Amino acid sequence: MNQREIVLGQLKAMGFEPLEFGDLGSVFKYEDVSYLYMPDDDDEQFLRIVIPQLYEVTEENRVAVLDAMHETSLMLKYAKLCIMYEDAVWAIYEHRLNSSDNLSDLLEHIIRVLEAAVHVFRKKINGEEVIGRSEKTDDCSDDELEVELQKMLDSIEDNGECN
Repeated sequence: MNQREIVLGQLKAMGFEPLEFGDLGSVFKYEDVSYLYMPDDDDEQFLRIVIPQLYEVTEENRVAVLDAMHETSLMLKYAKLCIMYEDAVWAIYEHRLNSSDNLSDLLEHIIRVLEAAVHVFRKKINGEEVIGRSEKTDDCSDDELEVELQKMLDSIEDNGECN
């Protein structure tokens, strides 16, 4: 079995219904948000999942978008926001798989981190305050970061802001 089959099988086992999306990969939905699994056929160990076209970038809003992307990146680890195809913000999570990875846990983590990245970016682009990691937590362990991420996601759910 190759990585594509393993990841798609795991997504199905987790209750998702991934659909082939041309040459790009497979798309699946969580909380009405489309996620795109983009396998790299040349690198079986490379795992990339993205939320495409998160926000439209125009000439008028480009500076505000770049600021919101930067602030989001400072607040969250693991996810990165990029302007793709010159006109859309994408949230991206990339990981090098190894034999010790628990794929189910990893995929759940990726989905949660991307969900948080979308939430933070949307708040930032709208000029709203986001409660999250402080600068003094930059050297946190992965477990501490997971706790911080869970607090942020709980805050999202408490405010009814899923999606």
